[in-house]
Amino acid sequence: MALIAERARGGSAPATDPALGDGMAEPVAAADQADDAPPAVPAGFGTREAWQEALRAAALIAEAVRETGQPCEGLGDGWSALTAHELARAVVQVVRCLASMEAVRLLAEAHNAGLQVFSDAQALRARFLLDDLKGLEALDRGLEEPEPETAADRTWRLYTCYERLKNYPVEASAQRELTEYLPLPVVDDLVDAACLTARAVPEGGPRRLYLQARLTPSGVSADGLQELGWHSELLRREFYTRLADGDASVLDQTSGLRSGQRELVSDLRTVRESGRVTPELSKKQWLWPVLERLAPQTPVDLRRDKSFGPWLLVRRIQRALRLAHQSRLRGEEQKHLTLLRAAWNDAHALQRSWTFAGWEARNVMAYLLVLHGDDGPRYEEALDTLSSASGSGMREDRLPWEARRRLESNREVLHQLARQRERDHILNPYLVLGVPDGADHWKERWRILRRSLDMDGEALANEAKDAIEAFERGRATVPPYAVPLMPGKWAHPHADVPEAVRNAMPMPRQTAPATDAECQFAKQQAAAAIVETACNTMGLPPVGESSEDLLRKSSSE
Repeated sequence: MALIAERARGGSAPATDPALGDGMAEPVAAADQADDAPPAVPAGFGTREAWQEALRAAALIAEAVRETGQPCEGLGDGWSALTAHELARAVVQVVRCLASMEAVRLLAEAHNAGLQVFSDAQALRARFLLDDLKGLEALDRGLEEPEPETAADRTWRLYTCYERLKNYPVEASAQRELTEYLPLPVVDDLVDAACLTARAVPEGGPRRLYLQARLTPSGVSADGLQELGWHSELLRREFYTRLADGDASVLDQTSGLRSGQRELVSDLRTVRESGRVTPELSKKQWLWPVLERLAPQTPVDLRRDKSFGPWLLVRRIQRALRLAHQSRLRGEEQKHLTLLRAAWNDAHALQRSWTFAGWEARNVMAYLLVLHGDDGPRYEEALDTLSSASGSGMREDRLPWEARRRLESNREVLHQLARQRERDHILNPYLVLGVPDGADHWKERWRILRRSLDMDGEALANEAKDAIEAFERGRATVPPYAVPLMPGKWAHPHADVPEAVRNAMPMPRQTAPATDAECQFAKQQAAAAIVETACNTMGLPPVGESSEDLLRKSSSE
């Protein structure tokens, strides 16, 4: 009717904007037939031009949505009469089911056409998202961090942090968030590109152990290696652990060793063949047990070596005393005397050492003077040897309290025996049985020994057994002579094995290279958050929720 009336007046047909689609003439063509007045501009549009611009943008968006095969009911008949807010809501409703990036692109076009589908901050984010964050520094300077941070804010922050991290360092807290947020293959890509530091390991969660193995492998425990199934690292560490325990058989099991381990094996084989320990190896305390096993009689320079040498000599003396007593039990008198002489020589060489070992040496010399003096027990000389004024070694008051207590007890033992003039007293029955002082398993050791000894040896073992029982029951008139004074100091050192962890290589990645979709995860999530924020602004349910769901949620709140 409008067309017929216009032609009757001699005018031309109203122009149709192809952008508006069939049936969508310019608003002027729908003029009231009575007075030719143009239709009123709906509420929310400042000018007719702004209204027309918004309608053109809505038409283009509707066409784009239809091309994707999605429904477009919100922009159907009668949309030209919608207010600015209603048209903006209709646009958001039809694009929210599209792919996130496409939805953001269409919403940005609507916003540029004057439809308030975004807040200013969201519009700025949409622009930077579509431009791949070009000029991101300006965005950071222009916007303040919202307080409190919403889920959408966090999603945007993580996206920008991820993009920065590919080129610049970011703070450790952001790295930790990203390692838990991004798909694991993407995190592995960042590890391979050296974009993540050791501080990026999460403080908890299922990825912590794996990322610790990738970023800080030295911090993974043996149990962690088992849990990860990282067998190559387990074998590498086992090599060092066995050496630290004195297991020399590992030198003959070299398959699978790395170059640094092979070099160490070569050095230790040289020690085994030559019987001499080099100063470089003796500085590694964790190697002392295996060095002792490989070269028990290595020469020691006490003037230069103040750690390994004294430790080795004290242990050598203790071993000689135990073996000497075992030889006597078995009637091997010559071997017994040879071992006592070896113990005396090492103790004599060590007695003036300015270390704790010097006192251990003098304590053993006093023991030997009583046990095997040339003309019987030499108590006075033994007491002089234990005197604080004898020698020029470490002062007695620098000894640990427990060592001073044992030393004073030994002096009292010698004084009592000197008054009684006993010649056959067993100074240390534990040494006779070959067990440490105060050992709980001494009786088991005695039972094993007596089955392998002759009558004389068994009688001596029984005397030692009786002496221990009397001491434990509080009936001994003279307590055992303590050897050594500081047992714990001469045990195998429980030193860390730095080589076991220092040279640990990062665990190889256990994921396939990240796909394009995984690499775009952070960007897609940021886009989805922008669309969801637009939905919330317009009172629309998020993607995947119906209006009924939203109504129920609002009612419950």
